[in-house]
Amino acid sequence: MADNPIIAIVGNVKTHSDAPEAAEALGSALAKASLRILVYSSNADFLECRVVKGYVASHTAAKCSVQVRYPLHGAKPEFAEQHTHPDVFDWRPDPSPDWEVSFYQSLNDADGILLMGGGDSTKVAGVVAIGHGLAILTLAGLDGAAARVWERLRPGRDLPTADEISLMGRPWSADQASQFAGLLNDQIARKVYLAKLQSMTEARRLISVTWRAIVAVLFFVGAVACVPIALSWKDVPDSLLIWLLFFCPLLAGAAGSTVRLVFDTTRRGEALSPQSGTTTTALGLIAGGVAGLLFITAQLTTFTAANGHIVDPEQARKLILFGVLIGFVAGLTMDAVFRKLISSDVVDVSSIEAKKRP
Repeated sequence: MADNPIIAIVGNVKTHSDAPEAAEALGSALAKASLRILVYSSNADFLECRVVKGYVASHTAAKCSVQVRYPLHGAKPEFAEQHTHPDVFDWRPDPSPDWEVSFYQSLNDADGILLMGGGDSTKVAGVVAIGHGLAILTLAGLDGAAARVWERLRPGRDLPTADEISLMGRPWSADQASQFAGLLNDQIARKVYLAKLQSMTEARRLISVTWRAIVAVLFFVGAVACVPIALSWKDVPDSLLIWLLFFCPLLAGAAGSTVRLVFDTTRRGEALSPQSGTTTTALGLIAGGVAGLLFITAQLTTFTAANGHIVDPEQARKLILFGVLIGFVAGLTMDAVFRKLISSDVVDVSSIEAKKRP
Protein backbone atom coordinates (compact mmCIF):
# COMPACT_ATOMS: atom_id res chain seq x y z
CA MET A 1 0.00 0.00 0.00
CA ALA A 2 2.97 2.32 0.59
CA ASP A 3 3.48 2.51 -3.18
CA ASN A 4 -0.07 3.78 -3.74
CA PRO A 5 -0.58 7.55 -4.18
CA ILE A 6 -1.50 9.51 -1.07
CA ILE A 7 -4.03 12.36 -1.00
CA ALA A 8 -3.87 15.15 1.62
CA ILE A 9 -7.28 15.96 3.09
CA VAL A 10 -7.69 19.67 3.89
CA GLY A 11 -10.77 21.76 4.75
CA ASN A 12 -13.94 21.59 6.86
CA VAL A 13 -17.60 20.61 6.60
CA LYS A 14 -19.11 23.86 7.89
CA THR A 15 -19.53 25.85 4.67
CA HIS A 16 -22.37 23.85 3.11
CA SER A 17 -25.15 21.55 4.30
CA ASP A 18 -24.11 18.84 1.84
CA ALA A 19 -20.48 18.87 3.01
CA PRO A 20 -20.66 16.07 5.65
CA GLU A 21 -22.40 13.67 3.25
CA ALA A 22 -19.99 14.60 0.45
CA ALA A 23 -16.94 14.05 2.67
CA GLU A 24 -18.05 10.52 3.62
CA ALA A 25 -18.88 9.64 0.01
CA LEU A 26 -15.49 10.91 -1.13
CA GLY A 27 -13.72 8.96 1.61
CA SER A 28 -15.38 5.75 0.44
CA ALA A 29 -14.53 6.50 -3.21
CA LEU A 30 -10.90 7.20 -2.38
CA ALA A 31 -10.56 3.86 -0.58
CA LYS A 32 -12.16 1.99 -3.50
CA ALA A 33 -9.75 3.76 -5.89
CA SER A 34 -6.78 2.43 -3.83
CA LEU A 35 -5.71 5.93 -2.83
CA ARG A 36 -4.20 6.49 0.61
CA ILE A 37 -5.20 9.57 2.57
CA LEU A 38 -3.16 12.00 4.69
CA VAL A 39 -5.06 13.55 7.62
CA TYR A 40 -4.16 15.91 10.45
CA SER A 41 -7.06 16.27 12.89
CA SER A 42 -10.01 14.32 14.26
CA ASN A 43 -12.04 17.48 15.04
CA ALA A 44 -15.67 16.90 14.06
CA ASP A 45 -15.80 20.21 12.17
CA PHE A 46 -12.80 19.38 10.02
CA LEU A 47 -12.97 17.49 6.76
CA GLU A 48 -10.72 14.64 7.91
CA CYS A 49 -13.14 13.22 10.46
CA ARG A 50 -15.89 12.60 7.88
CA VAL A 51 -13.52 11.43 5.15
CA VAL A 52 -11.92 8.86 7.47
CA LYS A 53 -15.38 7.64 8.48
CA GLY A 54 -16.38 7.01 4.87
CA TYR A 55 -12.93 5.62 4.03
CA VAL A 56 -13.03 2.93 6.72
CA ALA A 57 -16.76 2.22 6.17
CA SER A 58 -16.01 1.26 2.56
CA HIS A 59 -14.46 -2.02 3.86
CA THR A 60 -11.75 -1.66 1.20
CA ALA A 61 -9.25 0.33 3.28
CA ALA A 62 -5.87 -1.40 3.25
CA LYS A 63 -3.37 -1.62 6.10
CA CYS A 64 -1.68 1.73 6.95
CA SER A 65 -3.70 3.50 4.26
CA VAL A 66 -4.73 6.38 6.58
CA GLN A 67 -1.62 8.37 7.45
CA VAL A 68 -2.04 10.67 10.45
CA ARG A 69 0.36 13.59 10.94
CA TYR A 70 0.23 15.25 14.35
CA PRO A 71 2.53 17.31 16.63
CA LEU A 72 4.65 15.13 18.94
CA HIS A 73 4.14 17.47 21.88
CA GLY A 74 0.48 18.23 21.15
CA ALA A 75 -2.82 16.42 21.36
CA LYS A 76 -2.93 13.17 19.38
CA PRO A 77 -5.96 12.84 17.07
CA GLU A 78 -8.64 10.41 18.25
CA PHE A 79 -10.69 8.82 15.47
CA ALA A 80 -13.57 6.51 16.39
CA GLU A 81 -12.46 4.10 13.66
CA GLN A 82 -9.00 3.58 15.16
CA HIS A 83 -10.48 1.36 17.87
CA THR A 84 -12.27 -0.96 15.45
CA HIS A 85 -9.73 -0.86 12.60
CA PRO A 86 -6.33 -0.03 14.18
CA ASP A 87 -4.32 -1.58 11.34
CA VAL A 88 -5.73 0.96 8.87
CA PHE A 89 -3.96 3.88 10.58
CA ASP A 90 -0.34 4.92 10.11
CA TRP A 91 0.65 7.33 12.90
CA ARG A 92 3.37 9.90 12.07
CA PRO A 93 4.28 12.28 14.94
CA ASP A 94 6.13 15.42 13.89
CA PRO A 95 8.84 16.87 16.18
CA SER A 96 8.64 20.42 14.82
CA PRO A 97 7.41 23.02 17.36
CA ASP A 98 5.84 25.05 14.53
CA TRP A 99 2.94 22.84 13.50
CA GLU A 100 1.72 25.17 10.74
CA VAL A 101 5.07 24.94 8.93
CA SER A 102 5.06 21.14 9.32
CA PHE A 103 1.53 21.01 7.91
CA TYR A 104 2.48 22.84 4.71
CA GLN A 105 5.77 20.92 4.38
CA SER A 106 3.88 17.62 4.59
CA LEU A 107 2.33 18.46 1.21
CA ASN A 108 5.73 17.66 -0.31
CA ASP A 109 5.04 14.00 0.55
CA ALA A 110 1.56 14.00 -0.99
CA ASP A 111 0.66 13.06 -4.56
CA GLY A 112 -2.57 15.03 -4.51
CA ILE A 113 -4.87 17.12 -2.35
CA LEU A 114 -8.61 17.18 -1.62
CA LEU A 115 -9.96 20.61 -0.68
CA MET A 116 -13.47 21.26 0.63
CA GLY A 117 -14.83 24.33 2.36
CA GLY A 118 -12.22 25.72 4.74
CA GLY A 119 -10.65 29.10 5.38
CA ASP A 120 -7.26 30.73 4.99
CA SER A 121 -5.24 27.56 5.71
CA THR A 122 -7.19 25.68 3.06
CA LYS A 123 -6.62 28.47 0.56
CA VAL A 124 -2.87 28.59 1.26
CA ALA A 125 -2.62 24.79 1.09
CA GLY A 126 -4.36 24.87 -2.29
CA VAL A 127 -1.98 27.50 -3.64
CA VAL A 128 1.02 25.50 -2.35
CA ALA A 129 -0.36 22.34 -4.00
CA ILE A 130 -0.80 24.15 -7.32
CA GLY A 131 2.76 25.45 -7.08
CA HIS A 132 4.06 21.92 -6.44
CA GLY A 133 2.11 20.56 -9.41
CA LEU A 134 0.06 18.16 -7.24
CA ALA A 135 -3.11 16.45 -8.41
CA ILE A 136 -5.89 18.62 -7.03
CA LEU A 137 -9.57 18.12 -6.29
CA THR A 138 -11.26 21.26 -4.99
CA LEU A 139 -15.05 21.21 -4.64
CA ALA A 140 -16.17 24.69 -5.66
CA GLY A 141 -19.84 23.72 -5.36
CA LEU A 142 -19.53 23.42 -1.56
CA ASP A 143 -18.28 27.01 -1.08
CA GLY A 144 -15.51 28.07 1.33
CA ALA A 145 -11.86 28.71 0.49
CA ALA A 146 -11.85 25.63 -1.78
CA ALA A 147 -14.02 27.59 -4.21
CA ARG A 148 -11.44 30.42 -4.24
CA VAL A 149 -8.72 27.90 -5.10
CA TRP A 150 -10.88 26.48 -7.91
CA GLU A 151 -11.14 29.98 -9.41
CA ARG A 152 -7.34 30.06 -9.77
CA LEU A 153 -7.00 26.79 -11.69
CA ARG A 154 -5.98 27.16 -15.35
CA PRO A 155 -5.86 24.27 -17.86
CA GLY A 156 -2.48 23.90 -19.51
CA ARG A 157 -0.70 25.72 -16.70
CA ASP A 158 -1.96 23.47 -13.89
CA LEU A 159 -2.39 19.70 -13.83
CA PRO A 160 -6.23 19.51 -14.19
CA THR A 161 -7.72 19.70 -17.69
CA ALA A 162 -10.55 22.05 -18.68
CA ASP A 163 -13.10 19.20 -18.35
CA GLU A 164 -11.81 18.30 -14.89
CA ILE A 165 -11.96 21.90 -13.71
CA SER A 166 -15.51 22.15 -15.05
CA LEU A 167 -16.50 18.96 -13.18
CA MET A 168 -15.11 20.34 -9.90
CA GLY A 169 -17.20 23.49 -10.30
CA ARG A 170 -20.57 21.73 -10.54
CA PRO A 171 -23.03 21.50 -7.61
CA TRP A 172 -22.50 18.41 -5.47
CA SER A 173 -24.35 15.18 -6.21
CA ALA A 174 -23.75 11.74 -4.70
CA ASP A 175 -22.84 10.12 -8.01
CA GLN A 176 -19.83 12.42 -8.41
CA ALA A 177 -17.71 10.75 -5.71
CA SER A 178 -16.33 7.97 -7.92
CA GLN A 179 -15.76 10.48 -10.73
CA PHE A 180 -13.73 12.69 -8.41
CA ALA A 181 -11.60 9.73 -7.23
CA GLY A 182 -10.97 8.82 -10.88
CA LEU A 183 -10.13 12.47 -11.57
CA LEU A 184 -7.34 12.35 -8.98
CA ASN A 185 -5.99 9.07 -10.37
CA ASP A 186 -6.04 10.53 -13.89
CA GLN A 187 -4.10 13.61 -12.79
CA ILE A 188 -1.53 11.50 -10.94
CA ALA A 189 -1.07 9.27 -14.00
CA ARG A 190 -0.75 12.38 -16.18
CA LYS A 191 1.95 13.80 -13.90
CA VAL A 192 3.87 10.51 -14.02
CA TYR A 193 3.60 10.48 -17.81
CA LEU A 194 4.82 14.07 -18.08
CA ALA A 195 7.74 13.29 -15.77
CA LYS A 196 8.68 10.27 -17.91
CA LEU A 197 8.35 12.37 -21.05
CA GLN A 198 10.62 15.04 -19.58
CA SER A 199 13.11 12.37 -18.53
CA MET A 200 13.10 10.87 -22.03
CA THR A 201 13.53 14.32 -23.57
CA GLU A 202 16.49 15.00 -21.31
CA ALA A 203 17.99 11.60 -22.16
CA ARG A 204 17.63 12.31 -25.89
CA ARG A 205 19.21 15.73 -25.39
CA LEU A 206 22.20 14.21 -23.62
CA ILE A 207 22.58 11.56 -26.33
CA SER A 208 22.41 14.15 -29.11
CA VAL A 209 24.93 16.37 -27.34
CA THR A 210 27.25 13.39 -26.82
CA TRP A 211 27.11 12.42 -30.49
CA ARG A 212 27.66 16.02 -31.57
CA ALA A 213 30.67 16.22 -29.24
CA ILE A 214 32.05 13.05 -30.85
CA VAL A 215 31.56 14.62 -34.29
CA ALA A 216 33.41 17.74 -33.11
CA VAL A 217 36.32 15.60 -31.88
CA LEU A 218 36.51 13.74 -35.20
CA PHE A 219 36.55 16.99 -37.19
CA PHE A 220 39.19 18.47 -34.89
CA VAL A 221 41.41 15.36 -35.01
CA GLY A 222 41.10 15.33 -38.79
CA ALA A 223 42.15 18.97 -39.00
CA VAL A 224 45.06 18.59 -36.58
CA ALA A 225 46.21 15.42 -38.36
CA CYS A 226 47.04 17.58 -41.39
CA VAL A 227 49.83 19.25 -39.42
CA PRO A 228 52.00 16.19 -38.57
CA ILE A 229 51.46 14.79 -42.09
CA ALA A 230 52.80 17.99 -43.63
CA LEU A 231 55.65 18.45 -41.14
CA SER A 232 56.91 14.85 -41.00
CA TRP A 233 56.58 13.92 -44.69
CA LYS A 234 59.54 15.70 -46.29
CA ASP A 235 58.85 14.57 -49.86
CA VAL A 236 55.11 15.23 -49.80
CA PRO A 237 53.76 15.87 -53.34
CA ASP A 238 52.75 19.44 -54.17
CA SER A 239 49.21 18.35 -55.00
CA LEU A 240 48.71 16.72 -51.56
CA LEU A 241 50.30 19.70 -49.83
CA ILE A 242 47.87 22.05 -51.55
CA TRP A 243 44.95 19.83 -50.58
CA LEU A 244 46.08 19.81 -46.94
CA LEU A 245 46.65 23.56 -47.01
CA PHE A 246 43.17 24.43 -48.20
CA PHE A 247 41.27 21.53 -46.61
CA CYS A 248 42.44 21.82 -43.00
CA PRO A 249 40.60 25.14 -42.33
CA LEU A 250 37.35 23.52 -43.47
CA LEU A 251 37.66 20.67 -40.96
CA ALA A 252 38.82 23.03 -38.21
CA GLY A 253 35.90 25.40 -38.88
CA ALA A 254 33.39 22.53 -38.66
CA ALA A 255 35.03 21.41 -35.40
CA GLY A 256 34.91 24.92 -33.94
CA SER A 257 31.23 25.50 -34.76
CA THR A 258 30.23 22.08 -33.43
CA VAL A 259 32.13 22.66 -30.19
CA ARG A 260 30.39 26.03 -29.85
CA LEU A 261 26.99 24.38 -30.41
CA VAL A 262 27.66 21.68 -27.81
CA PHE A 263 28.88 24.27 -25.30
CA ASP A 264 25.84 26.55 -25.76
CA THR A 265 23.41 23.63 -25.66
CA THR A 266 24.91 22.25 -22.46
CA ARG A 267 24.89 25.65 -20.80
CA ARG A 268 21.27 26.46 -21.72
CA GLY A 269 19.93 22.93 -21.28
CA GLU A 270 18.08 23.06 -24.61
CA ALA A 271 17.36 20.21 -26.98
CA LEU A 272 19.67 19.76 -29.94
CA SER A 273 17.84 18.76 -33.11
CA PRO A 274 19.61 17.06 -36.03
CA GLN A 275 18.72 20.06 -38.23
CA SER A 276 20.33 22.59 -35.92
CA GLY A 277 23.45 20.41 -35.55
CA THR A 278 23.86 19.87 -39.30
CA THR A 279 23.22 23.53 -40.11
CA THR A 280 25.71 24.74 -37.52
CA THR A 281 28.39 22.33 -38.74
CA ALA A 282 27.85 23.44 -42.34
CA LEU A 283 28.07 27.12 -41.42
CA GLY A 284 31.22 26.49 -39.39
CA LEU A 285 32.79 24.63 -42.29
CA ILE A 286 32.05 27.58 -44.59
CA ALA A 287 33.29 30.14 -42.06
CA GLY A 288 36.51 28.21 -41.51
CA GLY A 289 37.00 27.76 -45.24
CA VAL A 290 36.48 31.46 -46.04
CA ALA A 291 38.76 32.60 -43.20
CA GLY A 292 41.41 30.07 -44.27
CA LEU A 293 41.17 31.15 -47.91
CA LEU A 294 41.61 34.81 -47.01
CA PHE A 295 44.67 34.06 -44.89
CA ILE A 296 46.32 31.53 -47.23
CA THR A 297 45.64 33.60 -50.38
CA ALA A 298 47.23 36.64 -48.80
CA GLN A 299 50.33 34.61 -47.92
CA LEU A 300 50.67 32.89 -51.30
CA THR A 301 50.24 36.03 -53.37
CA THR A 302 53.08 37.77 -51.55
CA PHE A 303 55.56 34.92 -51.94
CA THR A 304 56.92 33.41 -55.18
CA ALA A 305 57.81 29.72 -55.08
CA ALA A 306 61.11 28.59 -56.58
CA ASN A 307 62.09 25.55 -58.68
CA GLY A 308 58.74 25.43 -60.48
CA HIS A 309 56.73 24.64 -57.35
CA ILE A 310 53.20 26.01 -57.09
CA VAL A 311 53.84 26.70 -53.42
CA ASP A 312 57.02 26.64 -51.42
CA PRO A 313 56.91 23.38 -49.39
CA GLU A 314 58.46 24.86 -46.26
CA GLN A 315 56.11 27.83 -46.29
CA ALA A 316 53.07 25.57 -46.93
CA ARG A 317 53.94 23.35 -43.97
CA LYS A 318 53.93 26.34 -41.66
CA LEU A 319 50.74 27.74 -43.18
CA ILE A 320 48.86 24.48 -42.49
CA LEU A 321 49.39 24.97 -38.76
CA PHE A 322 48.06 28.53 -38.96
CA GLY A 323 45.21 27.36 -41.20
CA VAL A 324 44.01 24.91 -38.54
CA LEU A 325 44.09 27.60 -35.84
CA ILE A 326 42.38 30.22 -37.99
CA GLY A 327 39.71 27.77 -39.20
CA PHE A 328 38.90 26.62 -35.67
CA VAL A 329 38.60 30.17 -34.34
CA ALA A 330 36.46 31.14 -37.34
CA GLY A 331 34.09 28.21 -36.69
CA LEU A 332 33.98 28.96 -32.97
CA THR A 333 33.09 32.61 -33.67
CA MET A 334 31.20 32.05 -36.92
CA ASP A 335 28.48 34.58 -36.06
CA ALA A 336 31.14 37.32 -35.90
CA VAL A 337 32.77 36.02 -39.11
CA PHE A 338 29.53 36.15 -41.10
CA ARG A 339 28.64 39.60 -39.72
CA LYS A 340 32.05 40.86 -40.81
CA LEU A 341 31.71 39.32 -44.27
CA ILE A 342 28.23 40.78 -44.79
CA SER A 343 29.32 44.25 -43.72
CA SER A 344 32.48 44.23 -45.87
CA ASP A 345 32.59 46.37 -49.05
CA VAL A 346 34.00 44.09 -51.73
CA VAL A 347 33.98 46.80 -54.39
CA ASP A 348 34.91 50.40 -53.73
CA VAL A 349 32.05 52.49 -55.16
CA SER A 350 32.98 55.77 -53.51
CA SER A 351 33.98 57.37 -56.82
CA ILE A 352 30.66 56.42 -58.41
CA GLU A 353 28.76 57.82 -55.44
CA ALA A 354 30.78 61.04 -55.69
CA LYS A 355 29.80 61.49 -59.35
CA LYS A 356 26.11 61.16 -58.45
CA ARG A 357 26.28 64.14 -56.15
CA PRO A 358 25.33 67.49 -57.77
